[in-house]
Amino acid sequence: MKTIWSQIQARLREILPEAEYSVWIATLDGEVQYRNEIPCLVLYARNTHIAKYLRKYSVFFQEAAAKVLEIENSALIDVAYEALNADVAVIKPFSSEDVAKSIATAPAMLATGSNSQLLLPFQYTYEQPFEFKYSFDDFVVGPSNKLAVAAAENIITDNALTNMLFLSSCSGLGKTHLIQAVGMAMQEKTKNSALNVVYLTAETFTSQFVQASFSKDFDNFKKRFAGCNLLLLEDVHFFQGKDKTQEMLLSIIKSIHSRGGKVVLTSSFAPKEIAGLDSYLASQFHSGFVASIEKPEMETRFHILVEKSKKLGLILPGHIAELMAKRIDADVRMLESCLQNVVFRAKVLGTEITEDIVYDVIQQVSQTEPSFDLPSIVDMVCKGFGVTRQQLESNSRCQNYVLARNLAFYLLRKHTDMTLEEIGHGFNRRHSTVIKGISSLEEEVSKESPVGRQLNDLIEKIEKNCGQNKKSSK
Repeated sequence: MKTIWSQIQARLREILPEAEYSVWIATLDGEVQYRNEIPCLVLYARNTHIAKYLRKYSVFFQEAAAKVLEIENSALIDVAYEALNADVAVIKPFSSEDVAKSIATAPAMLATGSNSQLLLPFQYTYEQPFEFKYSFDDFVVGPSNKLAVAAAENIITDNALTNMLFLSSCSGLGKTHLIQAVGMAMQEKTKNSALNVVYLTAETFTSQFVQASFSKDFDNFKKRFAGCNLLLLEDVHFFQGKDKTQEMLLSIIKSIHSRGGKVVLTSSFAPKEIAGLDSYLASQFHSGFVASIEKPEMETRFHILVEKSKKLGLILPGHIAELMAKRIDADVRMLESCLQNVVFRAKVLGTEITEDIVYDVIQQVSQTEPSFDLPSIVDMVCKGFGVTRQQLESNSRCQNYVLARNLAFYLLRKHTDMTLEEIGHGFNRRHSTVIKGISSLEEEVSKESPVGRQLNDLIEKIEKNCGQNKKSSK
C-alpha cells in the first residue's frame, strides 16, 4: 500500500501548486484501506491542526486516489484524516446506502459524537455576485498602460473591435484594477437589463471544475456560464498543464462568444510565454487583443501619488509627490504602501508631511537607486532561507529549496529585464518551470496563509535591501 500512497502523492504534486504540496502534502504518510468494501484513503499527519486543515483538500485527495486506483466513480472513495499521537475525529467510511444517497441528494456534514461523516459528492456552490471595487475613473493612465486601458474601455462598447481581451503584467501594475473596472463599467452600463457577469480566478475555476468532476455534475458547473455575457478570469497562467480544465474553459469561451458575449483575461505572462497551453486555447487567447502593462514611468508615478492622496483626504505637496515618485519605481503597490506610511506617520506625529518623514519612510519601504540583478537577488534569497546557491540550483524537492527558488524566479521576473528563458537558464530550469514557480508563489502569498505571510515579509525585506550598498542622502 505504501507504493500506492507514493503514486497518489505523485499525482497530487501534478494537480496542486508546488508551495501547497510542499507545505501540506509532502510531510504526510498514507495508505489505502478497504472498509465495508469501500476504498478509504487514510492520511496520517504530524498534529491535530494539520489533520483538520487537510479537509480542504478532500476533492484533490479523491481525484488522485481515483486516478491511481483506476476507479471510475470517484464518489466511492472516502478520506480519513488522523493525527499521530493525538485523539482526532476521523471521517468514517461510507456504507453502500450512504453512497447512493449522497449521489442522489445534496451532501451534508453530520456530527455524531466525537466523529463526523462527510457524504459525497460535495455540494457545488457558487459565490454571490461580485461587488467590484475599482473603476476606470480611479485608474491613472500613462504611456506604460495607455494601450491596455484603451483596449479595456473599448471592449465594453456596443461596437467593440474585439470580444476577447488578454491583459498581462508583472504583479502590482494594475491588471486586477482594469479587469474589475471593465466589470463595474458593464454593470453600470446595463444596470436595467439582464447582464450576467462572471468574475473569478483561474484557481477558483479549476477547484470548482475538479469538484464537478468528482460529483459527475458537469451540467451544474456549466450552468454558471450558460447565460454569461461577460467572463472576467484572472491569472490564467494557473491553467498551465491542466489539460481537462483547459478543454472546459475553451468550450465555455466558445459558447460565450457564440452568444455575442465577451471575455477578459489577465495573467502575469503573455500567452506565448505560458507553456503547457492547449494550442486551440492559445489560439483563442490570441484571437482578440493582447495588451501588456509595463512599470509606470516617473510622470505616471507622480500622478498616481497625487490621485491616491486625494482618496486619503489630503493634498500632497508637489515637491513631496515628486520626491516619492523619483525614489520609488518598483510598482503601484509599493507607491501606495509608501504613501500610506507617510500619511500615517505625519498623523501620529501631528505634523505636516515633510521631506524628512518621506526619507524615513523610503528607508523602510525602498532604497535609492535599487540594483536588482541575478547575483544580488540570489544572495538575498539564500540568506533569507538559509540555503546555498548550489542547493537553490539542485534537483532537490525539499520544501525550503523550492520556496526559495520560486521567490528568486518571482523577484527576477519583477525587477529585471531577464526573459523567462534567461531566468530558467540561471537555475538550470526550463522557462515553463519558472512560470509554474512564480504562479505557485503568487497563489501562496495571495491566500495570506502562514507561509504566504512569511514569503510576503521576505519579499518586502529583499526589495528594500537588495543590492543596496549606498546610503540615501538628502
